[in-house]
Amino acid sequence: MQPALFSERYVDRMISYHAGIFRSLIAGGEIRDEDPDTLAWMYVSPVITLLSVCDRQTEREAESLEKLDAHVKLFFRTFNIERGEK
Repeated sequence: MQPALFSERYVDRMISYHAGIFRSLIAGGEIRDEDPDTLAWMYVSPVITLLSVCDRQTEREAESLEKLDAHVKLFFRTFNIERGEK
């Protein structure tokens, strides 16, 4: 796969998609009002890395899934708005 196609398919689309989700979550008061594109980069980058590990080292899939679970939980603990917090 050509680098530009990889970037478009696996990076640009994922960032754009997740930035849209974060915009909605911010608008709904679910997560802190931070830059949605930056949030998307912060969220997606480890996911892409872990997918790359799984792709190249299938024996590390369980480890990668544990890291993914920890990443998602930490991300939302960090940016989630607790009731009453703004």
